[in-house]
Amino acid sequence: MSLALGNGRLVAHGHRECARVARAGARTFYVAFCLLPPRRRHAIHAVYAFSRAADDIADDPGLDAAEKRYRLGALRKELSAVYSAPTTPRQAALAEAVGVFDIPRELLETLVDGVAMDIEPRRHADLAALREYCHAVAGVVGQMCVRIFGAAAPEADALADELGFALQMTNILRDLAEDATDGRFYLPQDELATHHLNEAAVLAAVPGDGPATRFLALQAERAAEAFAAASALLPLIPRGSRPCLAGIALLYRTLLDRLRERDCAPRPARLRLDTRTKLAVAGRAVVGGAVTGRL
Repeated sequence: MSLALGNGRLVAHGHRECARVARAGARTFYVAFCLLPPRRRHAIHAVYAFSRAADDIADDPGLDAAEKRYRLGALRKELSAVYSAPTTPRQAALAEAVGVFDIPRELLETLVDGVAMDIEPRRHADLAALREYCHAVAGVVGQMCVRIFGAAAPEADALADELGFALQMTNILRDLAEDATDGRFYLPQDELATHHLNEAAVLAAVPGDGPATRFLALQAERAAEAFAAASALLPLIPRGSRPCLAGIALLYRTLLDRLRERDCAPRPARLRLDTRTKLAVAGRAVVGGAVTGRL
């Protein structure tokens, strides 16, 4: 791939900017990012910073829907500069990443389009629709990451998409109450009907609450199964990148386990892992990822 990557100073400035964005915003992922060798770490920071920029537009309460669409459209158009002649530090850092690791433009465009789905209050009729959304906002990010990690096996993309689904389902279960304040409820509407529930009943669920927590247990089990399926990705990744991938998966699997301990009952305050837990999980990722090749 032939790319104008900008001068070294612009790229280095971009590395610093993207690292700051990742450190401030990727509270769960950042410790895993730190397990990558420098060149791959710079690339994953650049991809994260682009993703964060899109999310921040869609989530900005001070912007109306039209302005959000306009700004996401402008961000999408910035990819032309990224893939030809970057002019800003972040563009230069992302240009380096997509050039070195051969990341197709379509993956970044799909990500922006997926984030745009959240501009209006959104519902998913069934699991297929939910999976389509998860692919756009998380699966394609996983597919970019496996390129950065150095995976060459053809099955890596499908497994990365499955890991993206597991991560996004964990996010959805963690953020049920917060998302509801923005008019968002992501879980399948047909399964709500099957369980004779409405959204209000799920949002009011408490641990041990029969129908609602059974419905949430189904969603959590789906996420756990996706994590299990995606574990086949780890042996396809070069040894030097395995701790990062293992760290991402283990951190979010730990988060899912904590949610399941309370029956995934929604709470206003977002559940977070403390620093001690993150460091312990990172240690497990180094041993499990690099040494044994297993999660």
